[in-house]
Amino acid sequence: MDFNTLIFGGLSVISLGAFLFIGRFRAFKKQREREDRIDWSKRQFSLWRIALYSLGVVLMIVLVTQMI
Repeated sequence: MDFNTLIFGGLSVISLGAFLFIGRFRAFKKQREREDRIDWSKRQFSLWRIALYSLGVVLMIVLVTQMI
């Protein structure tokens, strides 16, 4: 193992530990019960539309990189 692996491995372990420690706490009631919450039950975008937009972006990137 080189020094880079030790540094970034230790950093990832510390980050994961901090995330799990902070994740135990719950938000205040004022934050949880707001009037302007997002309604997650209705879907704003269809999955097909997102897939087609993603495919279009990838194709544009491929075309631009082929021109250069």
